[in-house]
Amino acid sequence: MVPNNIPPDSVSPNTGLLSLSEIKPLYILPNDPLLEEVLIPCFRTSTLVDSMMGFFSSKALADLAPGLATFIRSHDGILRLIISPHLSESDRDAIRDGVTSPQDAAESLLKDLFITSDYIQEHTLKCLTWLLRKGRIELKVAIMPSAVFHPKVWLFKDQVSILAVHGSSNMTHSGINRNIEQVSISKGWEDNNQYYITDKLERQFSELWEDRDENCLVVGMPDAIREHLLRTYDSEIPPSESDIKDLYAKAMLISNDYTWKYVLRRKQFAIPSELRYEDGPYAHQGKAVRAWCDAGYRGVLEMATGSGKTIAAMIAAHRLYEERKPLLIVISAPYVPLIQQWCDEVALFGITPINLSEAGGPKGRARELGMLRRQLKNGSLDVGVVVVSHTTLANTKFKSDLGSFSCDKLLIADEAHNLGSEGFISDMPKFFNHRLGLSATPVRQYDETGTEALFEFLGPVVFRYSLEEAIGNCLVEYDYFVHPVELTKIEVDRWFELTQRIGANAWRADDKGNPDEFLQKLLIARRAILEVAENKIVTLETLLNRESLSDLHHTLIYASDKDPEQLKDVNQLLINRRILFHQLTHEETRNKTKTTRLIKEFQEGSLNVLTAKRVLDEGVNIPQIKRAFIMASTTVERQWIQRRGRLLRKCKEIDKTHSEVHDFVVTPPNTDKTSDDDMKALIGSELKRIQAFACLARNAGRPSGPLPIIDRLLKLINK
Repeated sequence: MVPNNIPPDSVSPNTGLLSLSEIKPLYILPNDPLLEEVLIPCFRTSTLVDSMMGFFSSKALADLAPGLATFIRSHDGILRLIISPHLSESDRDAIRDGVTSPQDAAESLLKDLFITSDYIQEHTLKCLTWLLRKGRIELKVAIMPSAVFHPKVWLFKDQVSILAVHGSSNMTHSGINRNIEQVSISKGWEDNNQYYITDKLERQFSELWEDRDENCLVVGMPDAIREHLLRTYDSEIPPSESDIKDLYAKAMLISNDYTWKYVLRRKQFAIPSELRYEDGPYAHQGKAVRAWCDAGYRGVLEMATGSGKTIAAMIAAHRLYEERKPLLIVISAPYVPLIQQWCDEVALFGITPINLSEAGGPKGRARELGMLRRQLKNGSLDVGVVVVSHTTLANTKFKSDLGSFSCDKLLIADEAHNLGSEGFISDMPKFFNHRLGLSATPVRQYDETGTEALFEFLGPVVFRYSLEEAIGNCLVEYDYFVHPVELTKIEVDRWFELTQRIGANAWRADDKGNPDEFLQKLLIARRAILEVAENKIVTLETLLNRESLSDLHHTLIYASDKDPEQLKDVNQLLINRRILFHQLTHEETRNKTKTTRLIKEFQEGSLNVLTAKRVLDEGVNIPQIKRAFIMASTTVERQWIQRRGRLLRKCKEIDKTHSEVHDFVVTPPNTDKTSDDDMKALIGSELKRIQAFACLARNAGRPSGPLPIIDRLLKLINK
């Protein structure tokens, strides 16, 4: 295992957390200088700080002031704290003022505040209010049913590394300065054991922060204040554990099935008032909803990528909810980033969905569904939303658990074409009373059987909204640039060799042309030659050399998923040119917090480029993307459509007026002399994609546009 927070060789050991070489592995307080050697320097060098603390006191901020002031002034980093609900009265009041004060009163209080070390030390409570108001500190409260929230963990992070401070010391003045405490230091980049500790603590913080720990309820501070969950004590000595348990027992009245967790989550399902879907650029959403309702709450919406399928689906779900209560809504999506995106979109409609991809496996999913089933049955909820992966939706045990719900059930299948696989259609969940499929390309290329089965299950296409209709309306226009890339002689020879073997094994395909496993491997190997052609890196280097580094931002580079070396070569090319980038592949998206951070940094411009393979092909919404270099494409038309749509979303934040698509198109050497039928077929396979992209490009007929290249390639294959 290679730890993902071990820095690359290109990162200097004299920068960031790596520069703190004198930090020792263990500190015994109060004799050892934990503040001076660890906490203050770590604040100064970190870009994000997360902390789980049994008890919190603002006086600790004064102790940390020299590092905290630097942390606040040097960048936009956030200090995220999960604490128990026990606070001093002065801290409670300062937090309440920072979280809930009216805007005018807060601005009057804080308008002249400038954070310095001295100011924090002298005016701690005022600084705490200011930091909360400005979003530089985020606080959440952890409540356990019959136990104590008692961790003591700091997680310091820079761009590539994580350092954990963990032991017995709370975030109080006494915990840092007076008490006898032991504190361990784990540097995630030094060895696998320390990486294990930092990674596990980071995952635990994420689970708590996102309220996914089944043993603990984590509530945002505004909700904690509104629900009167905070408790005060009169001195720096926190209440005893027995006092805390008694308080929980009296205050929370917790049932064995944690019903309280869902009571606090309950909200009103409603269409956001600011949505405009009956007229204007998104009037097609209203038409789509009406078409689905008129079809008896079944059918597929075939809508262009970026045209708002998610919003249309939630409006449709609300229409059904108005007629059929109680209602269970199950949303299925293919990838983890898309699942989280759905959770965010659902929250806009007043519902906190249950993300079952983070429930902790089959037992966790069953537990979550069991609690929700009881809520819908006893009437404490009239609508529930769960979001799952397509893989989970096909799971037999999961389908059995869903089938046990006695209420109406709606399935929203996002990127529905993916459900046409044999694993799903062989045992489809027909207990769903209502079904809504979403896809820009519902027809499964090369799979007529899967397509027919999918439409039989979901219903027919009831509404279409094409890319041509969307461009200039709810999507921006685009320029399309084709960059011919010649195969090397070695690549041509290998391509011919595989072509001959494919021809000799053509008998391995069935009557419908579907290849067996051996033939499929040959076809993939031949396609890989085109996708990872050596000269593509050379071409990319030439194009990047033409770009000003100040103009190279909000850019996406797609590499092949058939050979990891191409992505490595792309990344190295960017490193050599000192271009700020990060790859976003399945490895990164396993960590939701990291994915969210990377996307945010890209959106804000602190990362110029994202490099990816296929993880961004479907659904993920990053409207800031305005330029893409497509180094590798498959023969699946759906992929072209998805990738093009990824670039065309409007974005007011960057005044996006249009996008650019740079397509790397493989040709044999000496194309002007090409006459071989197989080589013509090679050109033809690439030409099909070029024509699809060119037909809607605004620069199609310009000298720098795609038509001149299309004309030249057409002449070659028509010889």
